[in-house]
Amino acid sequence: MQTIVFDVETGPLAESELSALLPPFDPAEVKTGNLKDPAKIAEKIAEAEANHRRDFFDKAALDPLTGRVIAIGILDLETDAFSIIGHDDEARTLREFWEAARGEMGRINPLIGFNICNFDLPFLFRRSWKHRIAVPFGIRRGRYWGDQVVDLRDAWQLGDRQARGSLDSIAKHLGVGAKNGDGKAFAELWQSDRKKAEAYLRNDIDLTAKVADALGIVV
Repeated sequence: MQTIVFDVETGPLAESELSALLPPFDPAEVKTGNLKDPAKIAEKIAEAEANHRRDFFDKAALDPLTGRVIAIGILDLETDAFSIIGHDDEARTLREFWEAARGEMGRINPLIGFNICNFDLPFLFRRSWKHRIAVPFGIRRGRYWGDQVVDLRDAWQLGDRQARGSLDSIAKHLGVGAKNGDGKAFAELWQSDRKKAEAYLRNDIDLTAKVADALGIVV
């Protein structure tokens, strides 16, 4: 049985798809204050509408309704083999990841990641439902995640949901490294500089593995 460290990188859907999903803009909700000049009022409304559109597009990558899986980094802790699954065909990416998650005898491989119970796995599930792709049995059991799912954020919080800490800040605290970029720019970087994007993802995976080791995670 393999123990897999993984990290999911997402990006927005195509602009044409997002435009169709953009919530309606209501000019009546724009506060114009004491403005009397019709031209200035129109300018303020136009600015608010532009901000409405920009905010929607900026947040699109974080929502499975408006975003998609761009790439998934995987590290096999037993062999130290690192790989990236990232196809233009999102369905193919999802199928290959779930195949990697499947273990022997109908079980799943242990899955380790950071904040995977709140973001990565729910995103993968919902995009898989979109493409009608079966998710391996055992990752989710009713209302709870399976025993083979290890979220390092949960391990760090020790039951205190108010405990702060990103992967970067916790890795720095533990003295095991730091992030080398910003995930918000990943989708664009994946298109413009694939090697740099892959290096960013590899570094995130390495940090996750080192944090797991520092926290004494044993699966």
